Amino acid sequence: MKRTHRNAGFSLVEMATAVGIVAILSVLAYAALEVLPQRTRLTGGALEFAAVLSSARSHAYGRNERVAVVINADGPNAGQPIRYWVLVDDWSNLHQAMKSTAAWSDASKDLTPPAPAVAGSEYRLIDAGHFNPSVRVMTGGFRAAVGSVAHPGCTSLLAAKIGLAQGHPTAAGSDTFPPPFCFVPNNQPCTFCSGDGATKPFRGAVFFEPDGTVVFYDGEGNRSPTGAGSVTFLPVGGGGSRSAQAVAITNTGLVRTFSASR
Repeated sequence: MKRTHRNAGFSLVEMATAVGIVAILSVLAYAALEVLPQRTRLTGGALEFAAVLSSARSHAYGRNERVAVVINADGPNAGQPIRYWVLVDDWSNLHQAMKSTAAWSDASKDLTPPAPAVAGSEYRLIDAGHFNPSVRVMTGGFRAAVGSVAHPGCTSLLAAKIGLAQGHPTAAGSDTFPPPFCFVPNNQPCTFCSGDGATKPFRGAVFFEPDGTVVFYDGEGNRSPTGAGSVTFLPVGGGGSRSAQAVAITNTGLVRTFSASR
């Protein structure tokens, strides 16, 4: 009997299949590489802000001083990156300085302590800088990214139990965060800031008291009626609202980041 020998190599069908698989993997890899930098930049911005807040809280509690994290943020389509300053409020009147200098831009230079501070005094600067230039405050807030559906762990019966961690229980859409952040407002780009991000930048401050409590003021020195706050970030240049991330802060000093794509 004669033996038959098969030609070495691949058939046309096998080659076409291999090329097709490579093409699909290339498309998927390209898409991942497009999204990954945006998510990395966004995560970096949110984590930077959370780290600044945590550091300020530790300083206030550890050194028995009132410390404020002041932010100045333009909208998503224009302006400078989100800037921040960490200031020691020795006279507990930084919010009055913000009120008397409503058009301030640089918190460390434009805000000067009123009486009882001696003329020429300055607020002590602990830290200052800006977050990732590719990250902006998201118009509409976290609610615009995730909708107003309540988190299953947040119920009306929970309101009385979480007590001090509660923000404003009647704020629309403020229950999309999980416990104990259920009542942290999320229906504005920066819930404690003044400005619209277009004609006026988002400006506000988070004050950490030595006893561990937190209060919020807008950029014009008006105290926020809510006992908690949040800021929502979005990468510029694409990614959509599902790429949004929020930093939530309770009035007990708890800080946590949340992703819209959870």
